[in-house]
Amino acid sequence: MRHWLITTTLNNNLLQAKLPPLLRALPDLEITFVSDRAGPPMERVRWVVPPRWLHRITGRLISRELVLWREISRKRIERVMVYNAVPHLLLAYWPARCFGKKLDMHLIAGQLDLDFARRPDVMVNRLVRRLSNPQWLERRVRKIAFEYCDRLFVPGRRARDFLRSMGVAEDRIVNIHSAVDPALYKSDGRERDIDVLVISNLQKRKRPELTVRILEGVLARRPDAKFVWIGDGHLRADVQALVAASPVGAALKLVGHTDDVLSYDCRAKVYLLNSLSEGLSCATMEAMAAGAVPVTGDAGDMAEVVREETGVLVKDGDSAAAYVEAIVALLQDDPRRARLADAGRALIVREHSFDAITRA
Repeated sequence: MRHWLITTTLNNNLLQAKLPPLLRALPDLEITFVSDRAGPPMERVRWVVPPRWLHRITGRLISRELVLWREISRKRIERVMVYNAVPHLLLAYWPARCFGKKLDMHLIAGQLDLDFARRPDVMVNRLVRRLSNPQWLERRVRKIAFEYCDRLFVPGRRARDFLRSMGVAEDRIVNIHSAVDPALYKSDGRERDIDVLVISNLQKRKRPELTVRILEGVLARRPDAKFVWIGDGHLRADVQALVAASPVGAALKLVGHTDDVLSYDCRAKVYLLNSLSEGLSCATMEAMAAGAVPVTGDAGDMAEVVREETGVLVKDGDSAAAYVEAIVALLQDDPRRARLADAGRALIVREHSFDAITRA
C-alpha cells in the first residue's frame, strides 16, 4: 500500500471534488488527512485532528504544525500533499524536508497562491491580509514551491504558464483540478425560477459590491427577476448592509452556509461569478453540470470551462454593464440558453467528471 498525507482546511466542496477521484485512481492508496475537523468515514482515509486541549494551549496553527511533525515522521508516509500555499505549504515544509518526504502542492487559487503580495487584501488567509509587507512571505512561499516541491498541480493553462514563466520545469507541473459528480449534479426537471444564482464566499476577492451593482442592473432591465446569493465569510455583515440599502433587496434571497446547494443549481437559469481572481471555480462547474449557464469574468482559469459554446466569459471583468448585458441577453433568449446549458453539462462530463479526473 502507498501512504500519503494530505493537509488543508477541510470544506465539503474540496472533500467531494478531490478525494473520490484520487482514491478511485489509486486503489492501493491510504491517506492520512490532517485538518481542522474530521470528515465523514471513508474507506482508506484516516482523519487526524489536533486535540482540543492542544488547540487551546497553542492556538490553531501551532497545534496543526505539531500534529504534522508527528504524522509526517511516521515511516509509512511517502508523500505529503497540501492544498493552498498559505498556511499549509509553510506548515508542511519543514517536517517534510526533515524526514525526507516528497511534497506536492495544489494551487487551488491558481496563480494567486504564489502571486499575492500585490493584493494581499483579497487573500482568504487573515494573516496575509494583515501583513503590511507581504513580499517576504511571498518570496518564502515561492522558494519552497519552486525549489523543493516535487509536483505543482494547477487548475489550467494560465496557472501553468505562470509557473513556466517563473522557471518551473514542465515535468513538475500537473494540469488537473477538481471533479464534479455528474450523477449527482444534474437537472432534476424542476422549474428554473431563479434568474441569477451567485455562490461565493463573502470576501473582498469575490467583489460583492460589484455583484450588487450587476444585480441592480439586471433588475432595472428585468423588474420581475429573482436572485439567490449563497455564501458566508468575514464580510457577511457588510454584504447584508449593502443589500439592504439596494433595490435588489426585495428580489434577492441571501443564503448562508447550506448543504443543499444542488437544489439551487437545478433552479438557476444563469450562474454569475465576478471574482477579481480565481483558480477554476468548482461551484461554477457544479452549476453547469446541473444546467445553469455561466456568466463569469476572465479570471484565473475560468476560460477552461466558460467557452463560447458553454456560456459567456466577460473580458472586461470590472464592468458591471458588461455582465448585465450578458445576463439579460441570456434571460431573453430561452433557446440559446438551453443550447449553452446542454453544451456546458457535456463539457463537464467529458473533461471534469469523476471518471475524467480519475483517468487524469
